[in-house]
Amino acid sequence: MKQLLFDLCRIGGVSGSEEPIAKFCAEKLSAFADTVIDKNGNVIATLGNTNADKTILLDAHLDRIGFIVTSINENGFVKVASCGGIDVRVLSDAVLVSCSDEPVKGVVCCMPPHLSDGGEDKAAPIDKVWIDFGLPYEKVVEKIKIGDVLTFYGEPKELMNNKITAPALDDRCGIAALIKCAELISKKELSYKVVILLSVQEETYGTGAKTGAYQIDANEAIAVDVSFASQPDVSGQYAGIELAKGSMICISPILSKAMSDKLISVAKEKNIPFQYEPISGTTGTNADHISVTKSGVASAVVSIPQRYMHTPIEVIDITDVENTAALIAEYIISGGAFND
Repeated sequence: MKQLLFDLCRIGGVSGSEEPIAKFCAEKLSAFADTVIDKNGNVIATLGNTNADKTILLDAHLDRIGFIVTSINENGFVKVASCGGIDVRVLSDAVLVSCSDEPVKGVVCCMPPHLSDGGEDKAAPIDKVWIDFGLPYEKVVEKIKIGDVLTFYGEPKELMNNKITAPALDDRCGIAALIKCAELISKKELSYKVVILLSVQEETYGTGAKTGAYQIDANEAIAVDVSFASQPDVSGQYAGIELAKGSMICISPILSKAMSDKLISVAKEKNIPFQYEPISGTTGTNADHISVTKSGVASAVVSIPQRYMHTPIEVIDITDVENTAALIAEYIISGGAFND
């Protein structure tokens, strides 16, 4: 699992440019399911009883946050706009890498404190950010084009106590959980069709989940994503969410109560650790799109606890990924909420 997570987090796949990660995931899933990449770039893997009249959809998103090149000045400095929810506070010393066949690295320009009058002490908005590739204009334009995408550069690292840190764990850890889930359920005789949707553009417009769910037309759906774990100075309900204490099962007005209840009962019955995540409205995941597809899809959300979301040093516990895979597999094997 650790190696799978590391491999997933090393691949690009900024929103709208998911081809490399889609190809990698399709190859992984093809060992357990009939797998295709659709015209929008979604990976769709089908297993179980393909002739059944009931379908369970499992979703995790392929894309990661990043940047799109908007201009290059006469000195070779590159200006970018955000693709997804960039936290500008972490940009001042960031290393970025182009998502191209021959990746090149650049650094975010930062005013030295010796030359600052104090006005630069706050995080600069994204439209004030410049990238330095260390090259003159004529060399930069050979390697970087308007519309190219960049993302955070960072090697995944193992921390102590079964934890890892990497960029793009949102939502590559969700993908890892579904690949493992596919492996687990591929060995079972299932009563229902199961379709895994690894969807594009969640960090921007949710395009992949909207079109993919419409095409699949499932009866039930589970969106697998990340959510907030406790860290210093976090208060409220997320102060009580801990790494290595299991998946977060969401309870929300827009979600199916029957599905949330069934996930909870399965976790208890199979002694799989879990945590509650009550949300009063929309979930901020692809379930918000999937649940209103066509005439509606009964939906649930299972999240993996994560620290430092949307930064280059996101942190998770590997056991939470494994337990998420086990929980969803047992939910499917039990027949979902169809019979409840």
